Amino acid sequence: MAIPLQLNHQWITIGWALEGAALAWVYRRIPHKGLLCWSFALLAAVFARLAFNPEVFGYEPRGLRIFNWYLYTYMTCAAAMFMAAWWFAKTEDRLIPVLPRTSAVLPAAGVILLFLLLNIEIADFYATGSAIAFRFGVTLAQDLTYTIGWLIFGLLLLTTGIYLHSRPGRVTAVALIAITACKAFLYDMGSLGGLYRVGSLVGLAVSLSLVALALQKFVLQTPQDSE
Repeated sequence: MAIPLQLNHQWITIGWALEGAALAWVYRRIPHKGLLCWSFALLAAVFARLAFNPEVFGYEPRGLRIFNWYLYTYMTCAAAMFMAAWWFAKTEDRLIPVLPRTSAVLPAAGVILLFLLLNIEIADFYATGSAIAFRFGVTLAQDLTYTIGWLIFGLLLLTTGIYLHSRPGRVTAVALIAITACKAFLYDMGSLGGLYRVGSLVGLAVSLSLVALALQKFVLQTPQDSE
């Protein structure tokens, strides 16, 4: 209750996230369903507040670019969800038997928050007014930054999914990379010309080739192929 006393700069949201992770740690030692439900409720409220509440961008004035309250708020909350999922993974963490495990849902929520953070930081970097706005077609640099950011995020997510043997993570990464490739071909290329278009095509081709090689070697390879 002490952390939320400071109401500005999203400390209430951060306090809920840290408390949810702390309750997950306690649940490993005291397997009481009330701790599981309260932890999940806090983390779900944090996710809803940061992902579905458009007013969150108006709570505080814009600060420094990149190193601002968006960065530490979203990263701290995402980290709390990853830690809670890690602690829940070794417990019986189903709220209802027919629902997925809490340890399977929280990592997805954390990834979504990190992806939102990426887009928020890009929009904030190119914003000119007192509030950020998510818009395409304003400047070529901003459109290309979104494309490059999405591609890098997809590659990192694919690498993590392969390392952790997470099929949902790999599928999500491939879907994001495919969406990024479509955006680059169908939208960004029309604004480029000359060597910039050639360089973009080469870079995109190399990235997609690396993705194909990674999928073939680490995902699609059968036991017979590895012998």
